[in-house]
Amino acid sequence: MNLSGRLIDAFLALEETRRFSIAAERCHMSASAFSQMIGRLEETVGVRLFDRDTRKVSLTPDGEVFAQGARRITAEIKAALAELQDRSALRTGRVAIASPASVAAAWLPVVLAAFRAEHPGVALQLHDVVSDQCLRLVLSGEVDFGFNANQGNPAEYDAHLLSRESLHLVCRRDDPLAGRDEVRLRDLRQRPFIQTVRSGSVWQVTQPLIRRADMRDSGFEVAQFGTLASLVEAGFGISIVPRFALPLCERPGLTHARVVARDAFRPLYLVKRRGRSLSGPAQALWRRIQDGAQA
Repeated sequence: MNLSGRLIDAFLALEETRRFSIAAERCHMSASAFSQMIGRLEETVGVRLFDRDTRKVSLTPDGEVFAQGARRITAEIKAALAELQDRSALRTGRVAIASPASVAAAWLPVVLAAFRAEHPGVALQLHDVVSDQCLRLVLSGEVDFGFNANQGNPAEYDAHLLSRESLHLVCRRDDPLAGRDEVRLRDLRQRPFIQTVRSGSVWQVTQPLIRRADMRDSGFEVAQFGTLASLVEAGFGISIVPRFALPLCERPGLTHARVVARDAFRPLYLVKRRGRSLSGPAQALWRRIQDGAQA
């Protein structure tokens, strides 16, 4: 059974007015064309919906049942259209994003706060996760998009480069390298290195540097930058972190210096699932983040 919106609108117009001429005028049709439309509707549903004579029109018992469903369908369509209009105007909606902890703790909260101030009706969700988890959340649709150092499989993800984030040595204030603004890989030879977890983007970008610098494994591999900083401060070794992670590594006994090397950076991409359109609110936040990165 295929009921068009025009048939339902015609039914409701006659149900409300109980006059063919008035209902036809409301639907911008001639009385004869309108009468044929009501007849086509009754033929389609297989029952008589209206009793009519020369003086009045009234619903049959079957018509009463149909009217309940027609009103419900019309109300749901109106509500859906209103919701789409509100989302398009950024009055309502939801945006979920995934991000490394370092990005989530740095400039991202400022961007989100500015977006929330402009669009208070849009609900925001943030998942601070490591690189591999970020890609899984994007692919599953649990988040609209994410930040990642890895572009992911091009068949599954659309990735847009935001920035190249500098890498920084973290060491104690009494370290021989303390006080420098910059360090080179040859300065790090045979120094014990505190690793981050292998599922994260920091591990991925620091491994080539560690190998070329011929650093020693300290035996520590941690997931949290706070733990990493405490281990450095306790004298277990040094480490390298992205610029956005430096606030998470602040300790009274620590300092940092930029690592100078051709690949001493972490690329930062905005990543979404390939072939999946973003909602109006998600697209607006995506553009806000891109504009902020380019500013």
